[in-house]
Parts: sequence; structure tokens; C-alpha cells
Amino acid sequence: MKTAGRLITLLLLNLLFVPIVWGQKGKVIKTAVAKTGNGFTIMRDGKPYFIKGAGGTSNMEQLKAYGGNSIRTWSPQGADEILNKAQQLGLTVTLGLDVKTERHGFDYNDQTAVAKQKEYLRTVILKYKDHPALLAWGIGNELNLHYSNPKVWDAVNDIAKMIHELDPNHLVTTMLAGINQKEIDYIKLKCPALDLIAVQVYGGLAAVPQELKKVGWNKAYIVTEWGPTGHWESLQTPWGASIEESSSQKAAVYRSRYEASIGQDKNCLGSYVFLWGQKQERTPTWYGLFTEAGEENEVVDVMHYLWSGKWPNNRAPQLESFLLDNRQAKDFIYLESGKKYPIEVFVKDPDGDKLQIRWELLHESTDLKEGGDREERPQALSGHIKSNSDTKGSITAPIKAGAYRLFVYASDGNNNVATANIPFYVNSDSAKTGDLTYHFSPSPTWSDEFNYSGLPDKNKWSYDVGSLDDGWGNNELQYYMDASLTNSKVEDGLLKITAKKENIGGKSYTSARLVSKNKGDFTYGRFEARAKLPKGRGTWPAIWMLPTDWKYGGWPNSGEIDILEHVGYEQDVVHISTHTKAYNHGINTQKTSKRQVTGVSDEFHNYRVDWTPAYIKGFVDDHEIFHVDNEHKSFKEWPFDQNFHWLINLAVGGNWGGKEGVDDSIFPVTFEVDYVRVYDLLN
Repeated sequence: MKTAGRLITLLLLNLLFVPIVWGQKGKVIKTAVAKTGNGFTIMRDGKPYFIKGAGGTSNMEQLKAYGGNSIRTWSPQGADEILNKAQQLGLTVTLGLDVKTERHGFDYNDQTAVAKQKEYLRTVILKYKDHPALLAWGIGNELNLHYSNPKVWDAVNDIAKMIHELDPNHLVTTMLAGINQKEIDYIKLKCPALDLIAVQVYGGLAAVPQELKKVGWNKAYIVTEWGPTGHWESLQTPWGASIEESSSQKAAVYRSRYEASIGQDKNCLGSYVFLWGQKQERTPTWYGLFTEAGEENEVVDVMHYLWSGKWPNNRAPQLESFLLDNRQAKDFIYLESGKKYPIEVFVKDPDGDKLQIRWELLHESTDLKEGGDREERPQALSGHIKSNSDTKGSITAPIKAGAYRLFVYASDGNNNVATANIPFYVNSDSAKTGDLTYHFSPSPTWSDEFNYSGLPDKNKWSYDVGSLDDGWGNNELQYYMDASLTNSKVEDGLLKITAKKENIGGKSYTSARLVSKNKGDFTYGRFEARAKLPKGRGTWPAIWMLPTDWKYGGWPNSGEIDILEHVGYEQDVVHISTHTKAYNHGINTQKTSKRQVTGVSDEFHNYRVDWTPAYIKGFVDDHEIFHVDNEHKSFKEWPFDQNFHWLINLAVGGNWGGKEGVDDSIFPVTFEVDYVRVYDLLN
């Protein structure tokens, strides 16, 4: 049998595991970071040690059998059992310390709470500091996610100092969400007691060495979370569902990104792949390398190869494509309620094993969290899928309108599986608003082609001036200028809005925001702009619309329509959104979609919104990426029955644009607009 070797190894490992009292059976093993000729290394018990690890404490026998050597936890919960088992298997542990986060309500200005947390952690350190399986301490998890108080880094350093005083034998780090200039600067300034940093990245793993050099970190680091393309990085459907890679697509990116970064960078001391287990996060299959049934997907094969240099004797099935109604997930599939559609999966097994196909239909997840917080699994629906053959079948679309997701699992009988899913949206007979046909005037009824020179046309444009409402309500860093040729001018057939590094009005930058209020106001229509975006961290260009008369009250009650938004730290990703009282970014319910568009700062692209009484659709280069329907409830969901006007601006910094800091070396920087056009709604 092809899997006999693997199964025997796992059986022996299970038989070997007998709980012991570690204080009597082992010794403290000292771990330190050492400088090498061209980088760094971990020295454990006087020998070089490279972390071949995984996040999670399940399936530890498989980790050992496949060439892994370490696990990472997020808290000390269950640490006795975890450390003891790791020792028996010959694994090490980076033990997480559950430091409180600001996004969960902890206040780092509260000195009493900070001191109490430190004393709790003291008891944890004293309890586990001499365990022979211990490798390192991890202070918190993504403390920089949605935070504002830099005192958190003072607390991190105080904890690190305490650890070194109590335990001089093990490494101390903190886990960071992404690589941001602001946090690296804070850590270099405020956290000298850390031995190294730990970064957590997904789609950007291959660029980690370059990104760390760019922000000035030339010391040792580890990667404590990495995996598939994250749900926040993925292509999204018009109804806001992220499109997940298949298990085979994940296997390819896990290997290529690892080999381009962790496998090459001499400053990298190893990593913990995510997740060595299973969890519900957006979907039941997005991040786990195992299914709920314990089956291993193709990424496990890749980790076996990366850790040991050998492929397993029996390989997981490989999924080539998955179709619903002869379409792929990226085709943004809408179905009609109650109608039947074909489904088909194209999958093969490298070992020729007979595959068993199973299907599952779920509601699209609505329990959406951040930072890996626990989510509830969506409810499954039965009776909608019929199998016609091993790889084909049909699905009857649910009657109720809404978002759903179809899953396929292809198992080989040897505990290996391939997975994929397709999100789709059901339009019911009573809610087919997205299919209504609307027509627009063939020629623009209002436009600015910018085919003149000088200041923007005063018959069409006015200016927002200054920095109202604490940086326009977003903590933006620029002062908007009134009719200044250095910040807003028309030349060469283009509107050019320029942000400059200069101190005016108590702000460190100047820029411009044009508005068409009372000069170009519209209810419904097609709104189109052609633009080339600025490049550089800290820029935040936008083409958008606000209500002219604020019929339902101040923001967000009366609505907002964003035709284009872009933030400089996320190059070549553009966003289209709407905001209302019920759906807005302040409560994380906004209707939004994003699209990767190559070269947005090198060439012009078309950005468009079609606004009708029934729906608002958004397009990039005539490809629909956004769709929101009128739910016919109240103004809280749909305030879009009143006049709106254009805004065109280039902001600097702010809650979103400045999330990863501002690169002052880019200024001056210019946002160019070729034209803006409005086509009337005819019916």
C-alpha cells in the first residue's frame, strides 16, 4: 500500500507519546540569535537551528513525520500538554502570550490594567521558562492591527525586559500584522529588549525581504504566519464575497512564495505556516491545511517537500478547475431562484487513486471578523445538489435571494483531498433588480474634457478649502487650497491635482479637492472618469459623490458613492464602494469591492458607476466589479434618491491612506484626470 510507510511512522509516534513530568526528564535548552557572515541564525543548545514550523497544535505527529520541527501557539492555554507532547516528538514551541489588544477594548493609557497584565504574564513565564521544548516567547498577536496608542510598544518592551530577567535562556519576539514603516520605527525606538521581530503576511510573502530592507530592518526575523492569498487581498465579487483559491492554486503559491523569501533570506530564521489544522475564517477551507474531517490538502504535500526535500509517497489530488453553469468563480455568477444549473469539477490523482466527490452548499458567511477572531460556520443547505457522475452534477438555486457558496471536496481514500468553492448570488423573482434593463443617453449631458489651460472651469467646479472636521473626518494630513495653480490646474488636456510637502494652515502638505456642488448635481445616471493615479505610500486619490442637500441628515445617513479610491501602500488595487447609515465603514458593513488593475499609476484607466433607482453598479475598464441593489426598505439602506455631486481630490495620509505611514520622498505627486462625464438615465 502506497501510504504504509507514512501510517506506520504516525502509529509509532502515537505509541511513543506517554505523558511525563518534564522538570524531571529534561533540561533547559538555551536559545539565542547569532550573527553569521551574511545574516543571522538561531543557536539552540549550541547548534544552528532553522524553524520549520506550523501554527496550531493539532496533527503534531504529522508535522514531525513530514520534516517539521516546531509549533507556534497564540496563548499559553493548555501549555502543559502542548509542551510535553512537543518534547516527546522532538519539536520546539514558540509559546504565545495573550497580550490584550486595543481593537478588543484594552486601554494602554490605563496603567493599572497594564501592570495587572504584566503580573499575569510573570506567572506564565515562571511556570514554563525551564521547559526543554520551549524555543521562544511571542508577545501578543498583531498588536498593531487597528490600534492608535503607541504606548502598546512601551508595554511590549516592559514585558520583554521582564522575560529576560526571569528567563535568560529563550528568545523574545512580538508578532506584527504586515510590514509597516510606523511600527518598525516604533519598535526600533521603544523595544530594544526584543531579540527579533516576527511578521505575518500572506499574499506579500515573496516581497518580505525587500519590504524589510525598505523600512530599515536589517536584523533577524521570523515569519509566524503565512499562507494563501488572504481574503482581504483576493478578488471580490460585486456583492462583496472574496474569491478563494483552490487547494492546488494554494499549493503553487505556498511553494513559490516560500522559496522566494523564507527559503533564501539569510536574515530569516524560519517560519510557521498557517494553519496546521482547520478553522472557519470566511470559509471552512480558506486557511486550514486540513479539512474538518482531518484530510490533508495539497499544501501539506508542499510543506513535506519544503521541510524534508522529499515528496510524500502518496500525493493529494490536484484540482484543475471547478465550474458552475460552465463558469468560474471569477466570472461573478448570478443565478435565478429555483432554476437548475450544471456543476463540474476537473480533478486528477497523481497516484491513480479512485476519487470520491462530495458537494456542499453554504450560505455566504456573515459572521466576519478580523485578526483571526473566531467565526461561526455558515449554515449548510441540503437537497439542492444532485450528482450525475463522479465529477458532474447539478444544483438547484435556492429560492431565497442572497449570497451562497458551493464547495467541492475530492478525496482519494488515503486521507488526502482537493478542495475548491464558488461564491454565487441568487436573484429571486421578487428581487431581480440587478437584471432590470436601464438605458443612458448616448452622449454626455454634462462633462469636463479638460481641453483648456489654467484653473479648472469655475462654471463647473468649486473648492473645498482647509482641513475641516479634524482632517475631513479621516485625520488627513493635507490643507486643501482654493484655486491654486500649484495644486489644481488644467494643461495638456488633463486636470492635474498635485500634493506638495509644505506647511500651510497647520498642516504639512497641500493639495486640492474639486467639487461640482450646485454646478453639477444629479439624481441617477452613468458617471464616468478616466484617470491615472499617483504612486507612493501615503497618497489617497478619489473620485466620488456626496449628496447636495443631505436629505436624510449628515454622513453617513444621506449616503456616499465612491467611483474610485486608491491608497498608495496598496499599489495597483482600486476600490468602488457605497456608504449609508446601515452600510458604512464606520461599523464595517460598507458595500465595497476591489480589483487588481496593473499599471494604474503608469497609464489611464476608466472608472464608472451606473446609478439607477434599482441598483448601483461599478466598473473598471468596462468590467463590472461592484453591485448593490435597492432593498426597498428605508433611507438607512438606500438614500440614493436625491441629488449628488462630484468630488475629485488627492488626500495625504489619514485613517486609511496613511495606515502604513507617508513616504515624504515622493512629493510633489500628481493625480491626473483625462475627463469626467455624466450620461442621463433615460428610463
